[in-house]
Amino acid sequence: MNRDEMVRRLEEWVDGALAAEEPPRGIDAEILAALGAGEEEAGEANRRCDSYALWSAMTALAQEVKLQGRAFKELSDTLPAEASRATEELRAAHRERERDLERESERRSRKEALNVLIDLRDRLARGIESVSQAAAPVKVGWVERMFGQPRGPDPRIEAMIKGYELALERLDQALSDWNAREIRCDGQMFDPRRMNAIDREESSDVPAGTVIEVYRSGYEWNGEVFRPAQVKVACARTAGKDDE
Repeated sequence: MNRDEMVRRLEEWVDGALAAEEPPRGIDAEILAALGAGEEEAGEANRRCDSYALWSAMTALAQEVKLQGRAFKELSDTLPAEASRATEELRAAHRERERDLERESERRSRKEALNVLIDLRDRLARGIESVSQAAAPVKVGWVERMFGQPRGPDPRIEAMIKGYELALERLDQALSDWNAREIRCDGQMFDPRRMNAIDREESSDVPAGTVIEVYRSGYEWNGEVFRPAQVKVACARTAGKDDE
């Protein structure tokens, strides 16, 4: 096959490809022509509409980029201040937490020490009571009164009592310095908020509900009940016993 023959065949193929397509069978030629004209007009309108839409989209995109850039700038300006404020708030909360822990630890330590002081005072009070009972005068018979020498107080016991009293006075001063005070109970009306009634006794000498004996002293600390008192409370006599 020579060059001329190849050119001729290429021209025939191109002419066949560019030839108008035969209309489908069964459809009127006028209808096909109208449809072709509508497609051309629609294509032209779409091309015009696409250019306007593209321009509008580009404008909106530019505005959005400007807004995003402005928001990013504001965020970058405020972020360090917000981070610094949050850091300062965390530090303040941490310091306040440490102060609360210190106050709670101090309160717990003072409470334990106060328990020790109150227990020591109770022991000293019982010691004074025991020594005072031992130093009480003993009844003697008439023979001893006639021939024996009068028995005076033992100076050793008196010195022991004095030492107990001085120690008790110092403890009372320490408790007062710590804002701890003894709850007055003897002769007072029973208060369930500050007292525990562990015994009762029928009596017509005092009104019912009166504290007639204190078994263990109670204490208040900073206006709150630190240890309730243990007391004996008077109650009214029953009818049968009154008749007797």
